[in-house]
Amino acid sequence: MVIAVAAFGCRRLPAQTLFGIEYATEMQTDFKNLNWVNLLKMNFSQALCKGLRFDLGSISVARTRAERLVDDLQVFSNIEEENLPFSLSVAGISFCRGRLQIFAGIRNMNEDYFTSPVTSLFTNSSCGLFPTVSVNFPIANYPLSSLGVHCAFVTEHWEVQASIYNGRGYDGFTGDNSPFRFCPASDGLCGIFSSIYRNNGSSYCLGGVLYGGLHVCTGQTEGRSVSGALWGYAEQRVVPWLDLLVQYSMGLSSDLWCRLYGGLGMRGRFRKVEIGVFSDCAVFSGTEEWASELTCRIPLSPHADLQPAMHLIRGAFGFRTVALMRLNVSL
Repeated sequence: MVIAVAAFGCRRLPAQTLFGIEYATEMQTDFKNLNWVNLLKMNFSQALCKGLRFDLGSISVARTRAERLVDDLQVFSNIEEENLPFSLSVAGISFCRGRLQIFAGIRNMNEDYFTSPVTSLFTNSSCGLFPTVSVNFPIANYPLSSLGVHCAFVTEHWEVQASIYNGRGYDGFTGDNSPFRFCPASDGLCGIFSSIYRNNGSSYCLGGVLYGGLHVCTGQTEGRSVSGALWGYAEQRVVPWLDLLVQYSMGLSSDLWCRLYGGLGMRGRFRKVEIGVFSDCAVFSGTEEWASELTCRIPLSPHADLQPAMHLIRGAFGFRTVALMRLNVSL
């Protein structure tokens, strides 16, 4: 299927029409068992008229093992999910005028938030969306999507984003599992905001989420109220080939399942190879989880790279070690 889609993606398309494919496949091992995970993302964009564009994106996930290798709360692989043949990640209309961009329709918030260069290197899910947000609220976090409106204002040094989504994300098409649902009365509402300043290769971000609806209290129970979380991270360019990373986030309610999160890391670049090391701690109700990652990204061609990673995890289950080898292909 991947080969067939790739062949279609390489066909010449009309002007102002864009079609792209991203495929990631990884082999995981805890040195006792194996798990093979695959993610296929397809993106389509068609200009409608001046300033207007139709955007469409999909997600497909497949894995060979029914259970995860490690039941870590932060999830060491940011592409692993249960088998999902096809789900919409984006479907809507974008309006662009100068530095302002507005999108309305179905959207996955991972398209816009926590996408900075250093953060995006690591395979740990906590770098993709901090657990004070992802595990506390049933929002449009990968692979889920929901109806909403996203706005962004981008200048040379600043990027300000704000979004409002249906309070619950979905990955199906029919009934109660459709991202086309907009039901604030039952699903609640989610508002998210971030402000990023970039200069000389460094970036600094402050953001927050305000959520009204059901949120996770202990991992097993839920409560309905208005809650949220704040976060900040900095990616400091020390020398042209070295960046330092600092992350911190806190929940705004004491009854949230994950109340605090913090992480430290660095990324080095040697020729075309990126090497990164990262360690974090997430505080959950009744337990703490520590996770560390050592990874590198090795370009194989302009469209493919190889990424091995080693994860050291300590949580309620004890101490576990997991290794993975990921191949990323983009067309």
